[in-house]
Amino acid sequence: MNKVLTLFKNNKALLRFMALSYLDKAIIFLLPLLVFQFFQDQKVYVSIEYIYSVTTVIIPLIDLGLSGYFFYAYRNSENRNVIISFFIKCFQRLYLVISCVGLVFITIHYFGFGFEPLIVFIVARLLFVLATAFFASYYRLTNKPEKAVYITLFSNILSLSFLLAYFVSGLQFSLWLVFIGQILFSTLYFLKSIIDVFFRGNQGIETNEIKSIFLKALMFSWPSIIQVFVAMGITNFGKINMFTKMNLEDGVLLSLIQRFSMIIFLTHSSVWAFILKDLYVDKNLLTINKHLFYKYLMFLLLAFGIVLFVTEIYILKNYINVFRTSCIALLIIGQTFFACIFAYLEMYYGRENKNIIKLYLALFNALVFLFVLMAFNLDFLERISLAMFISTFTSLLLSVFVLYKRNYNLA
Repeated sequence: MNKVLTLFKNNKALLRFMALSYLDKAIIFLLPLLVFQFFQDQKVYVSIEYIYSVTTVIIPLIDLGLSGYFFYAYRNSENRNVIISFFIKCFQRLYLVISCVGLVFITIHYFGFGFEPLIVFIVARLLFVLATAFFASYYRLTNKPEKAVYITLFSNILSLSFLLAYFVSGLQFSLWLVFIGQILFSTLYFLKSIIDVFFRGNQGIETNEIKSIFLKALMFSWPSIIQVFVAMGITNFGKINMFTKMNLEDGVLLSLIQRFSMIIFLTHSSVWAFILKDLYVDKNLLTINKHLFYKYLMFLLLAFGIVLFVTEIYILKNYINVFRTSCIALLIIGQTFFACIFAYLEMYYGRENKNIIKLYLALFNALVFLFVLMAFNLDFLERISLAMFISTFTSLLLSVFVLYKRNYNLA
């Protein structure tokens, strides 16, 4: 106990950042649950989870590897301030292109197939996640990681405020309430990017330099892009297909357990954001920092225990078939836990510029997932849960073996 207390005292900056990050993530975590609790509409709830899942799968493809390459370029640059400034200008151009593509897609869909609000929400969330993911890298490299949290915190508090106001006033719920903060931010940053790029952001910027950065980012990150796409596709496969392959009750169950499991992922991302720079600038390429890894693992295990406890209480209160539901929950929560550790260890391949290994691991992950999905004659929810767990766990074991064979050591 004394060692734990000492560890907490020696990491005040990390805890302060995590507290702010957790406040933001708590709102993200609660928004769909509050909609479900306040308005008691299962279809609306699974629609929100569907939008979140689709954007999570698409986002690795439209980033073009810029955020991942940012850290590598920073680590190997002699003038890091210039690199940071230049990457901001590159990102704004990418953001404008993606925004215009999204608007064209909405327009074509509107005139060709009729207006579907889900398309607007998906585009707005894609732009929001694209920007905030890049800002998380930017502010971490400028030693101000909390500023990225302020952006998402403001947007999420705005959405939460509208949601509570509608509920208290007894007004009819609309999906716009959940995404209004993200739509507003995406619109404002789109206008800012136009001003910066076309009116005050072209000084000293050569088109060939920008093309070169995107080409280098894509060449550096393409294995990671495919790897993340595969990983997110596996994790969100069930929710993307729940309208067609599951009944509504199983769709809600899957969504709720994966939402509870977000606590583990949010813990991972909070600690990860704080220590990522230290890991990347460490010159000992074949050494896994034992102190940082144990710190990370301690927080992750704490989150894992909390999620298991909360989920089991929810299951006991709301489900008759406790054994089936508990088994599904344990598989999903376990998959999230192992996926986070898997993602942590994969950083070392990126630091070595060996992202091709990440691609091989992703392909192995996908093959195991598909094999389990087709091999077992179970209900879709059971098959999805089992396939996610087995594919992630075996991929983690393979990753540990690869690191061992590459002579990595824990020190």
